[in-house]
Amino acid sequence: MIFGKRLFRTTSCLLLASKLSLFSFCIATQSLCSTSSSRLYSNSTMSKPTYCYERGSSSIAFVTTPDDETARKIARGLIENKLAACVNVIPQIRSIYMWEGKINEDNEFLLMIKTQSSRLEDLTKYVRDNHPYSVAEVITTPIETGNSLYLKWLEDTLRK
Repeated sequence: MIFGKRLFRTTSCLLLASKLSLFSFCIATQSLCSTSSSRLYSNSTMSKPTYCYERGSSSIAFVTTPDDETARKIARGLIENKLAACVNVIPQIRSIYMWEGKINEDNEFLLMIKTQSSRLEDLTKYVRDNHPYSVAEVITTPIETGNSLYLKWLEDTLRK
């Protein structure tokens, strides 16, 4: 039996074994894989990963709103319409920006939205249709890596 942290080479993955879980970063597919196996016996009997995250298949979108009511309305709508798995509402941010030739400074709320990258177009449309600003901020960044169990939950939650 092998316990603790050790690095193994296989044909397509580097495997990192620990007492609690098995993680592998598959270089060829650029995915993060995990399995619930608690022990690793040998290269020939290693468990196959039960979930592999594909880099960039999930994204985080950021949206600012003028108040808590708007933030909650948009957040709930995104969840109800399966456009997001989770929305964090971050209160009292200070935004300083240029608008119509003037520098403005406002208190706003920030939505940090976790979603599938394939849903970004529909998410953006929903925000535009339900936001009081004439130009709603919707900016996104792909999720490269993270807790594979969380990323699996995100994907499972948004599965149609």
